[in-house]
Amino acid sequence: MTLLDFVRSLSEASKECILLVEGKRDKQALERLGVKNILTIGGIRLRDLPDILEGYSCVILLFDLDKHGERLTEKVKDILSREGYILIERFRDALKELGIMYVEELYEEVGCSKHTSFTGQADKVKLGHAGGTSERDKGRHRRRRDIG
Repeated sequence: MTLLDFVRSLSEASKECILLVEGKRDKQALERLGVKNILTIGGIRLRDLPDILEGYSCVILLFDLDKHGERLTEKVKDILSREGYILIERFRDALKELGIMYVEELYEEVGCSKHTSFTGQADKVKLGHAGGTSERDKGRHRRRRDIG
C-alpha cells in the first residue's frame, strides 16, 4: 500500500466509522488530508468512550505506534470490544508497513502544502519523506500522562 492509497482508504473508511486518535495534532494532520469523522481521546476518560461513541458501531483505532500508543490501543480495544463495537486496526498495521510512527506526521510525509486539499490532488502529492527533520526527530516529545 502506498501512502496515497493509505490516505484514500482511510478517508473512505471514515465516512462509515468514527476514527479515534490521540490528540489534536493527529486530528489536524488527518483533516488536512481530507479525513473526516475524527475524535481525539485526549482528556477523555477511557471508560466513558462507550457513552461518547453511542450511535456508532464501527471504530477505527489510529493511535501512534510508540509504547504509549500501543498501551492505549490495548486499553481502548478492551473497553470497546466488551461493548460490541467493530474495531478496525488495519490502518495502524499499514502505518507500520509505511514506516510512519506518529499519526501527526502523516501530513508532512505526504508533502502537501498548507493550502492544498489532498482530495483529488493526487498528481500534486509528493510521496515519501517531505525532507528536513521533524520536531519530534529533534527530540521534542510531548509529555504523556498515564491513561486510566
